[in-house]
Amino acid sequence: MNYEELEFKIPVEAEDYGECSKFVTDSVEAIMKEAIDTGRNKIFINTNLRLGLPMENINKIAGPFVEAWAQEIFCDALNDGVNKYQLINVEAQERLHMADVILQFKKERKTSSSVTAEVDVKATAEDIASSGKSPNITSFQRIRHRVH
Repeated sequence: MNYEELEFKIPVEAEDYGECSKFVTDSVEAIMKEAIDTGRNKIFINTNLRLGLPMENINKIAGPFVEAWAQEIFCDALNDGVNKYQLINVEAQERLHMADVILQFKKERKTSSSVTAEVDVKATAEDIASSGKSPNITSFQRIRHRVH
């Protein structure tokens, strides 16, 4: 199969995409900031390894823990009894899905009353200078399967 033979589904950007994107980004940032400010940003992993864990590729170990933590933080925001973030749904995704968590927020729009965000959770370390600085490149194959 050649590139020229591929049939692409071209997404159409919603009129209010910029506004919705800012709303979602600000909401996710506020939820995470509150978790950090209240000390709920710690994950404790106990092991019997005397020499500890190897730091090279530690993200492969930390990633699933951070994904589970993020889902818990979003679920806590959803079920806080106040709903100050207007969060109406939190849904974890299976491994290798483009998103780790799908969030839905209540937001009145011309075409609907909600906005959906697909969140890709990343594990970074404050004490490693290059951590979290590289771009996240999703494979063409994953994107192609997602669109069709």
